[in-house]
Amino acid sequence: MKLKKVLAVALAGVLTLGALSGCGTDKSTGGDTGNDTSGKPLAGKHFTIAMSASFKNFETVTVDDSGKEVYEGLDIDFLNQMAEDMGFTYEITNMQFSGLIGALQSGRADFVLSGLTATDERRKSVDFSIGYIESRDAFLVSKDSGIKTVEDLNGKKIACSTGTSYETTARKVPGAIVTTFDGQPAVLAELKSGRVDAMCTDGSLLQGFINDNPDLDGFMIPKDSEINKDVDKEFAIAFPKGSDLIEAFNTEIKALQDSGKMDEIVTKWLGEAYIGE
Repeated sequence: MKLKKVLAVALAGVLTLGALSGCGTDKSTGGDTGNDTSGKPLAGKHFTIAMSASFKNFETVTVDDSGKEVYEGLDIDFLNQMAEDMGFTYEITNMQFSGLIGALQSGRADFVLSGLTATDERRKSVDFSIGYIESRDAFLVSKDSGIKTVEDLNGKKIACSTGTSYETTARKVPGAIVTTFDGQPAVLAELKSGRVDAMCTDGSLLQGFINDNPDLDGFMIPKDSEINKDVDKEFAIAFPKGSDLIEAFNTEIKALQDSGKMDEIVTKWLGEAYIGE
């Protein structure tokens, strides 16, 4: 499928996209382009960031009143705050989630920011920053399914996004039949159609899915569940192996966490309950 390329400039933390003809992945530019960046650790640097903008509340593309596309979400606010504090500008390349790690390995991106969990398997291919927020998985099911616990999923069909931590979690459910798809919208469509019995997703998205789909219900995976053992549960920024950027980004992430700014961003998109979990 041919995809349009788009180019944009980020103003006041919002990426507004204008369409350009062509094929490939969507692109946008942004960052601290108008302020004095002298003395900031990454002043004058420009980065290419790989992202899959189909993760509700974290990174999505919407259309504003003028008909232009806009990137928004937790990761976008987080990115713009880092760009402001550190002095860099950036270009986002939007692609399928399954292609993010490959973009780093091939040199097409400087880092990945896309609701990516720092798993042991991924650490074999890339390096990660410290975690910026905790991740917790959940299952979404039809309201009339009778599925209330992980044990109820034995022998059931579970759908999840390809190459995600949700796939790792789903495959730990005893007796489950797991199928994968590119992006959460495709996974949700499988559940809504009745072709699968459950969808494994992030706990931060569970209530939003239920609110938007009155025919659905779901439950968080208990922290002490067997399928949670030995599973990494933090979202982090992925870098190519040996990247010299990690130390600077770790310092910035820690500063945002210590100042409470990270909690403000998380609360805006996920609600206060997520912070208190």
